[in-house]
Amino acid sequence: MAPFHVRALSAIREHVEVVWISDPQSERMDLVAGQIARELGQQNPVQKIGDYRAELNDVESVFILLPHHLHCSATLEALGAGCHVLLEKPMALSLAEADAMIAKADEKQRLLMVALPHRYRKTTQAFKRFIDSGEYGRPYLLDAMMDENLRGYADLGWIQKKDCLGGGVFFSASPHMLDVILWIGGEIQTASMVGTHGGLAMEGEDTAVSVLKFKNGVIATTRHTWASASPKTWYTVRAYCEKATLTLTMDPLGSLVREGPDCAFRSQISVAPPDKILMDSDEGLDFSGEVKHFFDCLDTGEPCQTDGRVARKLMALVLDAYAKAAQEGGN
Repeated sequence: MAPFHVRALSAIREHVEVVWISDPQSERMDLVAGQIARELGQQNPVQKIGDYRAELNDVESVFILLPHHLHCSATLEALGAGCHVLLEKPMALSLAEADAMIAKADEKQRLLMVALPHRYRKTTQAFKRFIDSGEYGRPYLLDAMMDENLRGYADLGWIQKKDCLGGGVFFSASPHMLDVILWIGGEIQTASMVGTHGGLAMEGEDTAVSVLKFKNGVIATTRHTWASASPKTWYTVRAYCEKATLTLTMDPLGSLVREGPDCAFRSQISVAPPDKILMDSDEGLDFSGEVKHFFDCLDTGEPCQTDGRVARKLMALVLDAYAKAAQEGGN
């Protein structure tokens, strides 16, 4: 994730300075430090440190981009040192951890924002505006799909283990879709999920489907696989409205795994009827909207859209759905 965040920081390079980076793998630090030097053009070179705890007092904010089981401890340490925190999703492994993190942010009066980048993308925001405009009638069904193949991705590593990942694909990555669906749909009434294994060597499910109903009567589904033998459109969100169906697609034109933030994308919003393109964009997996929002909130004191409480609510939905599935044999 670090290269995507560095790319986002390059859009506001006049307003930020990366003081240090920390990673147990020195080669990875070298790569990120080189990207920072190229893209941010800082006068002061970034420091590469072995233990981030020793340097927390020297910065105002930190980006925590760690495996999921390390989120809570690192966040509590950063908040305790007086840092504002942008934390990669998911927030934590349990609601007890999430509550401790929220309490520490409140105690220290520091911003805790969880990275859920899709709602901050320009095309996603435009998609919501088209729905909210009422031009196409009331939405009654929302559907989202992520079609991915993670075979060979970093040899899976810590992703294989439930006690590191927190579960399976539904816990780790489906929140990319769930956050957008909840943002559009409103207050949730009920949610459930089922999961299965499509071929990845991991303890949690690599494929999951969820069904949701909102208090306003709208229903929704999410579908997500990490085991696709032949991925097609990478990310799709569809809104079935009374007068038309709106579709948002986001598709890499190259290899997202190999090319990272340099991977070209095509993002598109269409409506039918009539068969019409409402927006055609080269916007990809761009974190600049999310990162800008983080610093805007620091500057203005305004609450952020995906703070700890919003992220906890999303976690609670996922964990409740897991509990139902475990009880009924659905996962």
